[in-house]
Amino acid sequence: MRLTELEPHFLILAPPGSDYSYREIEGIAEAQGIMFACPKCFVENGGLVNTHQVICWSRSRGVPDDVDPKPGRWTLEGTGYGDLTLNGDQSGGPGGARSILLTGGCGWHGFITNGEVT
Repeated sequence: MRLTELEPHFLILAPPGSDYSYREIEGIAEAQGIMFACPKCFVENGGLVNTHQVICWSRSRGVPDDVDPKPGRWTLEGTGYGDLTLNGDQSGGPGGARSILLTGGCGWHGFITNGEVT
């Protein structure tokens, strides 16, 4: 499955004191994370209806370890959604694994490599 099928959005943390924790942005250059529909639930639900979102943050792009969801942290590598790879963020602190594991809810466990979700 391609990441583009899961309606991804690049994210940036909102300034302290704002009413929201993040906002969607257009490109990867300033992105601090990504949000996309859960691939497991997308398949099980036959689309986006009743499918929850997955958020992956990047410590190396300035996201503190206390920002939810945690503890996972990834690097965002590529030029956009079509060739995005999430690698384990080894810039210090917990959560530097390459895979994405949801520890609650549906428990999806997978990878994003060159825009492919497995």
